[in-house]
Amino acid sequence: MKLSTLPLHKAIADRLTAQTGYKIFDDHPENEDYPYVTMGAVTAASWCDKFEDGLAIYPKIHVWSRYAGRKEADEMADAILQALTGSSLDLAPSFRVSFDSLDSYELLIDEDGVTRHGVLIMKYYVEEI
Repeated sequence: MKLSTLPLHKAIADRLTAQTGYKIFDDHPENEDYPYVTMGAVTAASWCDKFEDGLAIYPKIHVWSRYAGRKEADEMADAILQALTGSSLDLAPSFRVSFDSLDSYELLIDEDGVTRHGVLIMKYYVEEI
């Protein structure tokens, strides 16, 4: 079995850049204007059915906003969800996404009392081709 987290990460970042226009980072940028998106931690576990082996992968995607209220962060999360669930991500030639969905979404107010921080956890079942 091969680890498919890196190809999935790249496909997610490419899709979000192309379809949302948001600035996408792998880590918190220094001195970056809000809003932006960061790709967070990822969890992966083995899964299988009668026919295939693969990985269940749960990437976290963070939205960051300084808009007063939840509107901008929720709109960002909605755009991300639509981009990632509208059609399957292309992981060819080595992998195939057989299932994708939202696992959970949470919107937080950071300690500064101003920054809105949304966390989407996506769920992907990825098979090796």
